[in-house]
Amino acid sequence: MKKYAYVIGMAALSSVFSINAFSQDVVSFSNEIQEVKVEPLTGNVFVKTKDVLSSVNPQSNVVDWTISIDKINSQNSIAKMSKIYSSLSNNDFSNAFKSDSEISFISNSPFAQVKFDNNNVLINSTNGEILFNSADLGYVIYSSSFIQSNNQLLILGQKDNKVMFVNYDLVGKKINWESEVGDVDGLGKSLGNYFKSLIKNDISVSENKIVVGKNVIYAGVKNLLFALDQDNGNVKWKTDYPVNNFFISGNGDKMITILNSGGLLSSKQKLNMLDAFTGEKVWKDDITTAYISYLEDHGDKVLIAHQKGFNFYDYATGQKLWKKDPKGSDIKRVIPIDGDYLYIADNEMNLIDKEGKNKWKKFVEIADDSEDQVYYLGKVGNDRVFYLTDTYGNMVEYSTGKKIWKKNVEFDKKRPLTYDFKDGKFLVYNNKRIYTFNSNNEDSPKPKGKIDVENDKTIQTLESFDWGVCIVGQNDVIGLDNDGNVIYQKSYSEPGEAARRLMKTGGIIGSSFFGIKGSVQKAIANTQITYVDSNGNEISQDLFSQDAKNKKIQKGNQNSDISDMIDKNLLASVDKRFNGLKQSNNYAVVLAKGTKGPELVKVRKKDGVEVVKISLDSNKPIYEIDGVTDNIYFASGKDLKLYK
Repeated sequence: MKKYAYVIGMAALSSVFSINAFSQDVVSFSNEIQEVKVEPLTGNVFVKTKDVLSSVNPQSNVVDWTISIDKINSQNSIAKMSKIYSSLSNNDFSNAFKSDSEISFISNSPFAQVKFDNNNVLINSTNGEILFNSADLGYVIYSSSFIQSNNQLLILGQKDNKVMFVNYDLVGKKINWESEVGDVDGLGKSLGNYFKSLIKNDISVSENKIVVGKNVIYAGVKNLLFALDQDNGNVKWKTDYPVNNFFISGNGDKMITILNSGGLLSSKQKLNMLDAFTGEKVWKDDITTAYISYLEDHGDKVLIAHQKGFNFYDYATGQKLWKKDPKGSDIKRVIPIDGDYLYIADNEMNLIDKEGKNKWKKFVEIADDSEDQVYYLGKVGNDRVFYLTDTYGNMVEYSTGKKIWKKNVEFDKKRPLTYDFKDGKFLVYNNKRIYTFNSNNEDSPKPKGKIDVENDKTIQTLESFDWGVCIVGQNDVIGLDNDGNVIYQKSYSEPGEAARRLMKTGGIIGSSFFGIKGSVQKAIANTQITYVDSNGNEISQDLFSQDAKNKKIQKGNQNSDISDMIDKNLLASVDKRFNGLKQSNNYAVVLAKGTKGPELVKVRKKDGVEVVKISLDSNKPIYEIDGVTDNIYFASGKDLKLYK
């Protein structure tokens, strides 16, 4: 979750509207607005003033629920909590959990952690129900995570001078157990240095992660990994080194850990295998590589692909199972297809079977050199494989590797390349040209049009519509018809570096569960793992995968009181919100230099009409953009202004 700094007070807002093209609504509050956040599941808007927290429904423009601060905080409890916070002001351990925002949504859940005058409260963000009042229970909350399978919250907090994990039962509304980690002064000295080392070594800090194993809760908190007894919370083991991500094997007895470190120009990843019951490393030395391409768990073995090679490893022994790694070095990507593995090595691709044996007679060259970016590689219709790189685009027969087009489509790799793939149709922009093609094309596509983009290095999205194509960059919004002719072109002056920092994209979970919306494609994705069962079926682990939804609905039907905290009604609301994503993605929001300073401009993609301009003539404006609906929510004094 990105962090933003806010201040009370807001300068006047000026707006320009096109007729019947845009609507502005206003919801007023008794006091000035201090913070605005979009609740990612439902799209409701959290508004915090000095005395209340409210949830505004942007569809009806009414407040769904309100929490009054004076009903949560008593004078005695606040005095006690203030004293505790004051004693922690110089503690490196507690300082590592500080946030500028007073509202944070707990990942993979319908819950939020909200700070009211030094009192952290955990609430159900869909109805405002208070689940855990830290002042009443005597805790300072550092971090909270949702254990979906158990309907529990795992809280890392402090009570008196002790740091402990707290397991809270969301159904019974009670504490199941408390488990002491250490005293705050000792952890401040030992782990304070640890947190400083994360910054010194450019180690990225990951979001909390909870995995429930065989009677064990594995908790990743601030890159520390704990194994807790599920029944009583006793710490079975913990790492004394940072971990960014971890995966439990299908059999539950092994664990893969990953560490991301290094700066932008020298990034590297370290991977190891642990005994999940003891925390002991299976390998004495980590696999250290520039990047990890692919992980695939088969219960008793795991496929690990990284820059230097890939192979199956036996979980019992940690040894390689293939006699030798597949040919090639600099393994950029591995893609499982119908039990086979398509992979890129250097500037070529090859197809092997599940035993590691070649299925094609020779490698297929897909780029000029190994440093070229690979944007897309995968099986498409007509039993073909399509590849798109900095330099070339083409298709090959899946069974033989034979190229479909006699000549590659050639791109200028000195200029940025952006693409979109939707409904079997590819759309590519490069060097002021547009290319369109699909898997049925027998001849390579010819470039269309000539588009003068102000700065093509800042292109963020390229999208196809029934009316044509829209290109959106930091400085441009351009519409083209299906022949590549320019319908409109809007170019904007940059507002300057200081003003650019005011731009943000809102709290979006779309990238986590529902696919990336409108982002420039990257060559190397975040490391994920694919689980494969004994029948070769891939198993999704996403919270809101269809399989997970079916289990939730089935559990709800079997239990009349729907004890599951993510119930059928919420799932239906989430479905409705994200199913409308394609239909609502009709606008672009650009940060531009206005006559009176920086401003947000909302442009309709179909015709280039500027439907609204919002002046950001404050040093720290309070606003949010909902990345799913493109709605803008802007705080002006006591008013929340909704632009939809």
